[in-house]
Amino acid sequence: MSNKKWGLNQNTLGNLYKSLVGSILDYSLPRLNSFSEKNIKKLQAIQNTAVRSILKLKYDTPSNIVHHEDFNKLKLLTVSNRLFELSERYVGTELSHSIPLVERLVKEYKEGFESRHIEYPTPLCNCYLTISYIVQVQ
Repeated sequence: MSNKKWGLNQNTLGNLYKSLVGSILDYSLPRLNSFSEKNIKKLQAIQNTAVRSILKLKYDTPSNIVHHEDFNKLKLLTVSNRLFELSERYVGTELSHSIPLVERLVKEYKEGFESRHIEYPTPLCNCYLTISYIVQVQ
């Protein structure tokens, strides 16, 4: 995806990355939420490599600088932040449609959230504040 070979600018390459790789993240949300931290780090490494190539950053550029540059220039979030955003949107949409079973699940989940240790987080764990806010508004 080097812009030297293709003659494409940073924005075009960034949009191409979002279309090809970003859409895989977006449409794989249910599966990706069960990924281990190790696998999410692998996905982040792939994104970092693509960003370094697109923005012509040196290979040894620290990840925090890569993340800063990709957000400012390409408007990309880190993989974990994107997954959190997608989970939040997914749960918010479900709650906004007032599906009785989802409402009951959220009510029961919210009641027991503070009192338990969560070993395997779910999309609901990631979205606790959003769920609390939506439930209060309704």
